[in-house]
Amino acid sequence: MTVTYIFHSCYLLEFDGFSLIFDFYKDEKRGDGRFWINDYLLQKSDDLYVFCTHSHSDHFNPEILKWGAKKSNTKYIFSKEVMEKRETSVYRNIVFLDKLQVYEDSRLKVKAFGSTDAGGSFLVNVSGQRFFHAGDLNNWHWNEEVSKLEAAGYENSYLCQLELLAENVDQLYLAMVPIDPRLGKDYMRGAEQFVNRISTDYFLPMHFGENYEKANAFSRYAKLQNTKYLNVHKKGQSFEL
Repeated sequence: MTVTYIFHSCYLLEFDGFSLIFDFYKDEKRGDGRFWINDYLLQKSDDLYVFCTHSHSDHFNPEILKWGAKKSNTKYIFSKEVMEKRETSVYRNIVFLDKLQVYEDSRLKVKAFGSTDAGGSFLVNVSGQRFFHAGDLNNWHWNEEVSKLEAAGYENSYLCQLELLAENVDQLYLAMVPIDPRLGKDYMRGAEQFVNRISTDYFLPMHFGENYEKANAFSRYAKLQNTKYLNVHKKGQSFEL
């Protein structure tokens, strides 16, 4: 399989015969000058699964709802929160999942989990390999901006969501999780807690903006937990796994 970092929290996973794309924000150019989505992905004959964890504009771009008209073999899998916050009723072929609900077909099995912000997160099983896209699930402690009590509450909320995930999965092939430097000196805390609790083969960062160096600093900690951190250096970077 090939996994490509598009931008922000958007990753594209390509398998034989089908592709998954998560939380599309905006299109980016490939090395050949073409755009990843309009010039490449939507031109492929493979089936396409489009995931959206929540309705925030940096995770949900309404352009995705037009993709089905261009590519009839497109399936949408959204958090139920998207249905409540965005106008999607006129579009078909959308599955809305609430927390712990499941979608399954001949290719994959998807189970929705919670978040510490809007919407949820997705656990996807493809041929026995499990992939997790966290959406905005993170330890948003903001401990340099709020009281210790408030920060502890945010952290506890995250740990509860993480524990629920751990009760359902003991091993992940690939995890896509926020590492947001805006949180201050403890910005990697949520990612650290994630790999501490759930054995993860490969880890990719999200929600880091242009702060590649700070995101990639997590590689040292990941290695201690026998997790292979995939260093991201640019938009449109691909990895063969």
